Amino acid sequence: MDEAPALPPMQAAQAQTTDSQPHQEAEPQIKQDIRHLSETIGPRGSTTEEEAKAAHYVAVRLEALGLGPQRQEFFGAASAYAPYALATFMALLSLFLFWQAIAIVTIFAIVLTAVTLAALWRELSFKDNVLRWVLYKDPSQNVIAKIAKRGDEARDDIVITTHLDTHRTPIIFSSLAWLKLFQWLLPEWRVSFAVLLAMFVIELFTGFAALRWMALVPGAVLLVIFALMLQADATPFTKGANDNASGVAVGLALASRLAQSPLCHHNVTLVFTGCEETGCYGADAFFRQHKAALRNPIHITIDQVGGAGTDPCILRSAQFLQTAHSDPALLKLADEVMAAHPELNAHSRSARGAYSELNIGMLHGVRAIGLFGIARDGAVPHWHQPTDTIETVEVDATTRATELAWHFLQVVDKQA
Repeated sequence: MDEAPALPPMQAAQAQTTDSQPHQEAEPQIKQDIRHLSETIGPRGSTTEEEAKAAHYVAVRLEALGLGPQRQEFFGAASAYAPYALATFMALLSLFLFWQAIAIVTIFAIVLTAVTLAALWRELSFKDNVLRWVLYKDPSQNVIAKIAKRGDEARDDIVITTHLDTHRTPIIFSSLAWLKLFQWLLPEWRVSFAVLLAMFVIELFTGFAALRWMALVPGAVLLVIFALMLQADATPFTKGANDNASGVAVGLALASRLAQSPLCHHNVTLVFTGCEETGCYGADAFFRQHKAALRNPIHITIDQVGGAGTDPCILRSAQFLQTAHSDPALLKLADEVMAAHPELNAHSRSARGAYSELNIGMLHGVRAIGLFGIARDGAVPHWHQPTDTIETVEVDATTRATELAWHFLQVVDKQA
């Protein structure tokens, strides 16, 4: 959809973001931003009124910096789990039909499973599919601010994305044991669709009735996943102080610096996105609408960078269905920055079992790199848990992430 005009200026009290409690006056701006998003606004589920309030808050902050933010509207998913629950239900329905032992019904089960498997594959790849057609979408928004280069020579455009919304608090994220179990079940779940499809086809042509009993094994895996998806969607949203009020706060800190000191050769676009938690709809909407106007874009995504006990971490790759790799040339520059600034205690690593807006950079064929906050042992504290609150965020970690991002921008800007 078309961008709306820049939001109108608001009174200084609103622009300054925070509650009027005396203790907040002594807080650094970065913590004030985290506090306002996570405590004053609170949980910010995708497509909810609270997500819209977060977008408005960010727009007011950007307006106060003189950046003239714009709003991009789009339709996004309200649930991260509904597409997978629907796909799993379709597979279980196909298994029920298979048990009817009627050839024409088995053919229908084959078609239903094949269509569902194809749709699931595309959903896991962040592509349009029949599951998205069936499930209802709600309005969401991105907030966009552009900072023009100060020099005459135009080089590549830089896009920085960080998301406004927060996740639910399902049991699968409640402990390390649950998370490991879920990460083990995920590939088994995906394989179960293909195994059922193969069993249906073989039985249709061979009449091997024992396959019906054998099909109950992948069916049991599907049933467990279906129950977990339903449970997840019944849980409340987290306040998301780390995931991702901290990332938004870093984005606003970078906006403040860039407003005062733009890069010499690179235009920078800051995009505060909606609906990341339900499939990265906001980042996808931005690149769909704006990629053609960008000059050889570099995409930097900033996500949950303030967790207690974490250090700034450059994500080298992230495996979900496919593996999203950070751009090798950008990784080399990031390694140089980390080596030049040991005081930031930054590191790099790969991750698996989750997606981020790094996947969207890969989807749209742009050079991308991810900045996260991850402990040295790979832990992301309080991830999608009710305990992701202002009390479990470290300003020092968020400040170091800001410094790493700023130094990285300077190094990129100096490249020929």
